[in-house]
Amino acid sequence: MIQSLKNRLLINYLHLKEGRTKLFLELTGVELAIDEIKFAGPITLDAELFKSGDTIVLSGKVNFRTELSCVSCLNEHQKEFNEKIYQEYLRSVKPISVPSAHLDEIDFVREYYSTDFVDLTPLVRDTILLAVPIAPWCREDCPGVSA
Repeated sequence: MIQSLKNRLLINYLHLKEGRTKLFLELTGVELAIDEIKFAGPITLDAELFKSGDTIVLSGKVNFRTELSCVSCLNEHQKEFNEKIYQEYLRSVKPISVPSAHLDEIDFVREYYSTDFVDLTPLVRDTILLAVPIAPWCREDCPGVSA
């Protein structure tokens, strides 16, 4: 069992057992401080945490359904999203900045933590915000607003 404070996405490193731990949560937009998207049902985080020493690896999916307004015909429609997530959390102080020319691909999925808690909120929140299109269409061949 994963224990956390009020925020269910705040994982206590000390209470996380070595090896694999299943994590399934139903969340709301309010919990993630997302008020610009209208959700049609719960947001689910279906993931696995793998702890090895001071390293925690999270992999899984964020699933949610939104209510969107088509930018072409203005009709309301729902769209389902199933977004893969992957993040490595390393216990350390933040590394010294390096020029972007020296970044490796792994640097983009790596976060650092220095307390006993790892907060998954930014990962889940950013995954949702980046998945939802800025200008959604109800379908690819939408004829638009009829005159």
